[in-house]
Amino acid sequence: MDTTTLAQLGRELSRERTELVATLTTRLREDWDKHCEKLTISDLIKESQGVPPGAIRCLGERLEKVDAALCAMDLEIYGLCADCESEIPLDDLMEDAAEQRCPQCRASNYYHHDPATRRTTAGARKTV
Repeated sequence: MDTTTLAQLGRELSRERTELVATLTTRLREDWDKHCEKLTISDLIKESQGVPPGAIRCLGERLEKVDAALCAMDLEIYGLCADCESEIPLDDLMEDAAEQRCPQCRASNYYHHDPATRRTTAGARKTV
């Protein structure tokens, strides 16, 4: 991946992270009376996991994914599949800059996780 594209994706992810933090902070305060203006991103993600499934939890899951992608950029491993370490196609990253898995691992039953049940499709319990 060329440096211009990488920088563009980094800016997109940073912008989305900022928006997600602001939205999640507001929603947790308004909907759950939580005071989270000074919480870290990790703390915001944990707070969002502590509410019933819905929009706030989805925002937290997206924030976690975006933050992981930015961390991968910092570690210079961005664009590599989190499961098999093969390259994620650029088209996939352009569609979702926070994509963490290659098409094969996303399609594979072994690596496919259902966030609603926190179970792999193979039925093994995922620890959270």
